[in-house]
Amino acid sequence: MREKILVPDIGEFEDVEIIELLVKPGDQIKVNDPVVTIESDKSSVEIPSTIAGKIEKVEVKVGDKVSKGDLILNIDS
Repeated sequence: MREKILVPDIGEFEDVEIIELLVKPGDQIKVNDPVVTIESDKSSVEIPSTIAGKIEKVEVKVGDKVSKGDLILNIDS
């Protein structure tokens, strides 16, 4: 089943930069495995997966700006 991982609500931020991709298409991940690192003015935060499965497609790249609800990747669960 194809599912999506979105940027969660992790406080008051908007348009924060992705500074690191921690997964690539074909990777098998588990719940709570980190998938990307974002950086705001105040801190760097790893975004964990909420789903276990195989990564189909990463929809973001380093340097992209994301906000709550933006699509990070598609996963086959």
